Amino acid sequence: MSRKASLVIVALTVFALAACTRAPMAPESTTPAATADTAVAPGETVAQLIALDQQAVAMAEQARQHEQLDPPVAELAEQISIHHRRNLTQTRALGDAEALDVTDTPTIRNQRVEEEKRLKAMGELDADAYRRGYLDAVVETHEQALEWIGERLEATDNEAIRKHLERTRDNFEDHMKAAMALRDN
Repeated sequence: MSRKASLVIVALTVFALAACTRAPMAPESTTPAATADTAVAPGETVAQLIALDQQAVAMAEQARQHEQLDPPVAELAEQISIHHRRNLTQTRALGDAEALDVTDTPTIRNQRVEEEKRLKAMGELDADAYRRGYLDAVVETHEQALEWIGERLEATDNEAIRKHLERTRDNFEDHMKAAMALRDN
């Protein structure tokens, strides 16, 4: 056997032995993408809250402008608009106070496109169908928001964001219950 071949075999043996004797990597080190997916930046949380409030306001404003909306549903739409506008202002102020990078993610941008389609479809409903469509949309979007808020409450360690999420959760919960009561009567 030639000297070059012997050196190659020795080098491969050394690499193989080194690989066998090296301590295994810690699980969190082996899957950086998985851990990055579970950690959500506070700015992303605030951006999503802004998007949720804007969605609620847009639906409420459309309902308020819809002709022949019965008074209880019109009153709910007015309350939703007021509460979510206030929350939107508070959410933006929180982002500023915490000096967060509040930028829409691709997911939020996709949600906005879907929301626009939904609003357009709701706007084309006649008066009778609109009432039910609006109430169904309020219930559905508020249920989704409550689920998301619950997940973020578990994941955040920022006390200011936690408190704001709790206040926001109460708004969504109250509106959802009111919409369900009107829808189911």
